[in-house]
Amino acid sequence: MSKEKIIQAAIEVFSENGYHRASMDEIAARAQVAKGTLYYNFPGKSQLFKTVVKQGFEDIMRRTEADLNSSLPIKEMIMRTIRHHLDLFLESQHFSHIVFNEISNGIEQDVLEELKELKRTHIGFLAKIIEDGKCEENLFRDVDANLAAVSMIGTLESVCNYYLNHQEAYTREDLEQFAFTVITQGLFISVE
Repeated sequence: MSKEKIIQAAIEVFSENGYHRASMDEIAARAQVAKGTLYYNFPGKSQLFKTVVKQGFEDIMRRTEADLNSSLPIKEMIMRTIRHHLDLFLESQHFSHIVFNEISNGIEQDVLEELKELKRTHIGFLAKIIEDGKCEENLFRDVDANLAAVSMIGTLESVCNYYLNHQEAYTREDLEQFAFTVITQGLFISVE
């Protein structure tokens, strides 16, 4: 339980102060845990930061994988993948701020490499959905699945980042439908 409190406090502190100005003391205080407990769970700030980001992306992959293991039509899988990304970025604005502003902001090289590897895994995961859609149902254009996955993630991150600064102009449903239309009109051979 204290580990989850630490992670939630870290998300807030990293978001509010940025990676470099965030302190382990402030994270411990915000989590209402002793510094010893914090350092027992996370030996350093970079490890805590990596855990925060990794946990968010693993959550998206877990949710999407659960949908993939069901017998949903490919269009519904794409919609749910979009929805899971929007959920992550819109329901935790602190996490979004970290992803959009802090990931490449002078983080230690080893941590940055691990986060890049996690992103590559996530891209590969989405590329497999796209590749399966090309092969199984002949729905998708014959495009490079990795580039399509990168485009999908880039579109979702950009749309979320814009929305977080212009929430009065759009609804969550507007975002979901826009992302689905842009992504599927670019991927699908024909949409009925």
